[in-house]
Amino acid sequence: MSDDLSLFGDDEQPGPQSVEPVAAPVADWQIALLRKALDARGLTSMTDRQRAIEAVAARPVESLRALTHEEALTVLTRLGPAPETQRSGSTWDQRDEDTWIDRL
Repeated sequence: MSDDLSLFGDDEQPGPQSVEPVAAPVADWQIALLRKALDARGLTSMTDRQRAIEAVAARPVESLRALTHEEALTVLTRLGPAPETQRSGSTWDQRDEDTWIDRL
């Protein structure tokens, strides 16, 4: 019976194994948000987009799919809405068309 293998594997006690957690891949919704954030910043060329992503990710990135879930969250947080430096005044001053009061 000593030559038989144990059914539950109790005979061998493997040492502690170092298992590195696998980074979750970027989700499709994150890619869509990243593209919107880049568009909102006026980054239309692939070179400008890649530079912006790589600056935040702090590593070379071939495409948006190469990002991890956590990296995409970081990039989205850092890019976020574009700073509104050009706008000054109230939303009333920034309206696009005349109101009925303006037409009087």
